Amino acid sequence: MLNSQIEFADNTCLVKDPLVSVVMITYNHERYLAEAIEGVIRQGTSFPVELLIGEDCSTDGTRNIALSYQKQFPEMIRVITSERNLGMHENFARLLAAARGKYIAFCEGDDYWCTPDKLELQVSVLDGDSNISIVCTDWRVVSDDGTPIKSDVLHLDKCQTHYMGLDDILLSGKVKTLTVCARTELVKQIIQESTLCKIPSKYPCGDHPLWVELSQFGRIRCLPTITAAYRMSVSSATRRSDPMETYRFIAGWAEFDRDAVDLYSLQQGEEATALFRINVTRRRFRALALLGESREARDELKRLRGFGVRIGTKERLMYILSTLVRSGTAGALSLKWGIHMWRVIRYGIGPTGERLKLRRAKSGQ
Repeated sequence: MLNSQIEFADNTCLVKDPLVSVVMITYNHERYLAEAIEGVIRQGTSFPVELLIGEDCSTDGTRNIALSYQKQFPEMIRVITSERNLGMHENFARLLAAARGKYIAFCEGDDYWCTPDKLELQVSVLDGDSNISIVCTDWRVVSDDGTPIKSDVLHLDKCQTHYMGLDDILLSGKVKTLTVCARTELVKQIIQESTLCKIPSKYPCGDHPLWVELSQFGRIRCLPTITAAYRMSVSSATRRSDPMETYRFIAGWAEFDRDAVDLYSLQQGEEATALFRINVTRRRFRALALLGESREARDELKRLRGFGVRIGTKERLMYILSTLVRSGTAGALSLKWGIHMWRVIRYGIGPTGERLKLRRAKSGQ
């Protein structure tokens, strides 16, 4: 079969009963993958761990790096790939299906773990309290080349016990994928049953739907330890060379946010939930208008009216703009050029998504 799954693993020495399965999806991460893998293999655990690398037919040297590490650490690493690219969601799904551990942790191929006791700390919490569905941690942000941008994102009090909820996931993004460790059986159950987590997904954010659903099955404990580094790579969704892809990502994420609060109200109450629903609908409308998706943009305006929102001049002008910049028209090309120039002037982002002048953010800001 063209899409048959291919696994590179040495079953003669592969750990038999891993307590934790670490899943690592990767695509064109040649520059970063070794650091991501090293962060996992350096974990000093009192229990067996397996690392599943989902290599999605990269066009660079990513696969060679993954296979090299698999040969060096055959007792731990399994590389799963195929003959054609599957995309983020299906790549993750095949890793999840192959995971054998009681617990599951996540680290994408362009991020990395920076403390050797991450898994030990998290498993201790999960083993000690069956009401915990997720254990996450604090993290730092680094640039594409590893330069520190934000040394401590959450600024958690080291002397207190911290719990997260739906508001922390949707409003502030405090649950970050590369810090999460969860119960594998529960994750697999949710993937099968949840409408938010259905694969293939209509949302661009493959991880947040899972955290939302897990928050409904138990408590989220957040450790105040910085265990991982999130990399602002040039291939990230918000820094793609085509700004229209960025707006498509924004529109899809806003749709997820709205669907999530249609299922589960925010902890702050119905008033906060209603306001959040309005804000994400506005965000989706603006993104669709810039994409020239006038019919979909008009539907979002109807939703806003249904929420009791008065449509102002700005929204009306944006809707008119959406009719002038439909895909393939001269208006669309002019808008795309204008956005490119604005990104260069405002953010120093060049035509291929690279940052022309890196402006470091101060630690803690």
